[in-house]
Amino acid sequence: MGEERSNLNNTQTRLNLKSINLNNFATFNDQTISFSNNFNSIIGETGSGKSLILDALQLILGARADRKLVRKESEYATVEAVFESHDNEVKEFFDSIGYPFDNNEIIIKRIIYSNGKSKSFLNFQLCNLQVLQSFSKRFIDVVGQFENQKLLTSTYQLVLLDNYSNHNTKVLEYRDYYESLTNVQNEIEQTLTDHANRAQRLDYINYQISELSKLEPDADTELALIDKKNQIANIELNKQVFDNIDYLFNAEHGLSSLISSLEKTLSTNSNLLSTDISEKFYTAKDLLNEINYEISNNSQAEFNEEELNDIIEHLDLYQKLKRKFGTDTEGLIKIYKDFSEEKELLEGHELHLEKLKSKETELIEKCTAIAEKLHQNRIKYAKKLSSGLSKLIQNLNMKGATVKIEIKRTRELGIYGFSEVSFLAETNPGEGYYKVKEIASGGELSRILLALRQVLTSKDSISVFFFDEIDTGVGGETALKIGNALKEVSLNSQVIAITHLPQIANYSDKLIIVSKDVFECEGKPRTQSTVLEVNENQIKSHIDRMTPLN
Repeated sequence: MGEERSNLNNTQTRLNLKSINLNNFATFNDQTISFSNNFNSIIGETGSGKSLILDALQLILGARADRKLVRKESEYATVEAVFESHDNEVKEFFDSIGYPFDNNEIIIKRIIYSNGKSKSFLNFQLCNLQVLQSFSKRFIDVVGQFENQKLLTSTYQLVLLDNYSNHNTKVLEYRDYYESLTNVQNEIEQTLTDHANRAQRLDYINYQISELSKLEPDADTELALIDKKNQIANIELNKQVFDNIDYLFNAEHGLSSLISSLEKTLSTNSNLLSTDISEKFYTAKDLLNEINYEISNNSQAEFNEEELNDIIEHLDLYQKLKRKFGTDTEGLIKIYKDFSEEKELLEGHELHLEKLKSKETELIEKCTAIAEKLHQNRIKYAKKLSSGLSKLIQNLNMKGATVKIEIKRTRELGIYGFSEVSFLAETNPGEGYYKVKEIASGGELSRILLALRQVLTSKDSISVFFFDEIDTGVGGETALKIGNALKEVSLNSQVIAITHLPQIANYSDKLIIVSKDVFECEGKPRTQSTVLEVNENQIKSHIDRMTPLN
């Protein structure tokens, strides 16, 4: 039967603690403790070293080291724990934080030096305490009288209620929308913060563009303006030359008059020249007349002072902007283009802000709708969980005690919607409900937590539960019921409990008996704690010889 339970448990538990080694750790010299996957009871006389095992486990889970834990006359102490897991989600978790493991074993080691310094290793890599704490928060829970229990925080209570309510898919859907909403709201805030700077930048760009747009810089246009300027500037000088040439052609005894006289002479004496010479003369005459016509037209060209001034003004603007921006015409073209694009982007800022606000409204509506469904579902299941927990804690001999899970609606949406959860308890009938941490004694709190574990152990991500002296102040029938409850939790999770009572130890799958002895070393007395491991088939014979331990 024990073998069958162990195999079943391996398929359900995400991970379990296989062993822990204590070396030069307080009163432990070199001790390895192995654990069952199910229910482990740690027993022993008061002061034997049971609580040191809890101290060692807390170091593994990321607690700060105390050099007092280093065994006297030793340079350092080590605590090494080996966890086993075949679960893909566990492997993905360790991969995601950068500490993958092989052979289905997670190995954590702490070294505490006598000078107070310490080192932490996870899967043979140096790590900080935050990494160990993130691992422990997800998969391990220590339930002790003086521990700051996760259950006592409203956030964790809400997570537990959601696990019980079977709506985790809806919770994840809400979380995705809420994350998107938060991102949009952050972007809106940043956009509004930048608004003044954007407005100032836009004013600057508009001024620069207004100057550049008067020019609309273009290299070809600039060259054409320079050429035109040179042409206009030379018109007056050219006109004097053309007038002189025109005079030489058309004066009383000018070239045109001489050609006409030459033509008359040749025509009256045509027999003196050959036909070829006559044709050449008339060809030359036609060319000269054509030249005379063109020159006469050019000599009549007017000097346009207004056009020249406009061209000079444009060219002066080119030079001014080149000096201002420290570039050439090609650089001005690029600056003009860049300013124009940035202007378009900045002017689109308001449109972008409107789109963001529209997206924010849409996401708020979606988040609100899902949060409302979650809130109503939480109210429904809070009543069921309250009833179930009340029955269980009463069964643990807290007669008349009841638990009430109070759901309040917050004004604004948060990461969990707008539900706020408080676990309340009335341990004395008629005296009113108060928050569990405010009214429960150590033993009562442990039993309430145990009851919660009975309800949620198959739905929670926690795989290993460590109960520290859960039997304080109880005995007889209550101890039997606590033992049975711990056994029930161990069906789905690994349970390690420190106990004084044989009634509880009787339910365990493994007994870990801690004892302390004094022996002589080099002529001096030394104290040493040791562990005896008792497996399931031998437990009964040890229990029969047990009396309640102090």
